Amino acid sequence: MQLQLLEYFQCIAKLGNFTKAAQELHIAQPALSKQMARLEAEIGAELFIRTGRGIKLTEAGNRLLFHCERILADWKIAARSIQDLGLSGRGFVRLAMYPTFVWYMLPHFLPEFVRNNDSIDLEIEQGLNEPILDWVLGHHMEAGIVTAPVHHPQLREQPLHVEEFGLLVPADHPWSGRDCVPLVELHQQPLILSTLNRWYESFILPLFKQLAIQPQVRLVVHQYDVIKELVRGNLGVSLVPVNAYRMWKKTETGIGNELAIVPIDPPLQRQLLWIERQDRTRSLACQRFLDYMIAYLNAAQS
Repeated sequence: MQLQLLEYFQCIAKLGNFTKAAQELHIAQPALSKQMARLEAEIGAELFIRTGRGIKLTEAGNRLLFHCERILADWKIAARSIQDLGLSGRGFVRLAMYPTFVWYMLPHFLPEFVRNNDSIDLEIEQGLNEPILDWVLGHHMEAGIVTAPVHHPQLREQPLHVEEFGLLVPADHPWSGRDCVPLVELHQQPLILSTLNRWYESFILPLFKQLAIQPQVRLVVHQYDVIKELVRGNLGVSLVPVNAYRMWKKTETGIGNELAIVPIDPPLQRQLLWIERQDRTRSLACQRFLDYMIAYLNAAQS
């Protein structure tokens, strides 16, 4: 069986329509129908049910789709593994990373890595934990960077980086310049949050309850660069990654005269993990990227 037949089948299943699939695949519809008839003959079962609006998969079609996605993903992995052996002279790595790592850590070391490894091509996607786990488990990404905990039986975890949070305040705020601000002082203070998702519910909210803190949550904005401008405008204070402030200081002249990051007590931290499938052999290109990244993170923390 040719892999092309599976690719055709996968496209039809995705679009639910032979005509649309033929257009996307740049093949005539009669030719596509003939190829699917050939596939059904090889499988020995009908794969499609024709409806007024398109097609639906039979039970056999659904089962083939499940295996088809794995087969095509494994083929891509095999091709890239051969590339990593040096037969093509190039390596290719697909990675998914938590947004704050992409925004505030990756820019520090990725340009130098690319300059020093011109034989490695990279594709980096950002996402939250759930999609990243799906991508890694489904072989769409070789590895990912997520927040702990994960504890999935099919995944191998490696602690990578501890993301520390501080209190972002205007430079003229009474808390600016202090060595530390106890979190209890956030009680009844205007606070800007980045999220009300599971991380907030499982980590920040229990801490607030433990300390009997009830801040005045004025705004919830899912982007730290926007939060920075809100704090700059004296609309509240916010808990932000210290790495974000370091990046802003690097890219914005004079931001230290307008905003300050203050340590908090108790510390607010989250562990970032490197994850990959237990049954997957790490490619040489991926290993080189991981080694380079860990060396940078270790040097930055020392």
